[in-house]
Amino acid sequence: MSELIMYRDSDLEECVKIYEGAFTTPPLCYDFLTKEKVERYLRDLARTPEFIGYTYWVDGEMIAFCFGTLDNYFQGKVFEITELAVKPHLQRSGVGSQMMSLLESRLAMYHVSAVSLHTSRELPAFGFYMKNGYEEVTENATLIKWLQG
Repeated sequence: MSELIMYRDSDLEECVKIYEGAFTTPPLCYDFLTKEKVERYLRDLARTPEFIGYTYWVDGEMIAFCFGTLDNYFQGKVFEITELAVKPHLQRSGVGSQMMSLLESRLAMYHVSAVSLHTSRELPAFGFYMKNGYEEVTENATLIKWLQG
């Protein structure tokens, strides 16, 4: 049995494990992540104003989660996905798509009119979101300026 449950602070430790597993193993292999950095990052996200988080459970085991924020734009409310992670051994099994479907249904109670996110075209996540009906907004650009310090 699968269920989508609203994030609770007591879920942080398991979310950290899932995130670490998803982002430090192939294909990403981010070697700069530590448990402490991930824990601080996810805790900070959960404290963001308008935060909404869900954990995805199958047979009593948390296997994925999604964190985001609810933004009020001129066209209506938009849920912006900040992080989504699935246990590595379950990636490409349909679990993420199942979670997204439940999430999108659940967001209706917030009167959300759209879901947005940022990712790189080179990451497997890009194909995952495209497969799940998301569209690339090509007229937008992501800009960054790295500051030395």
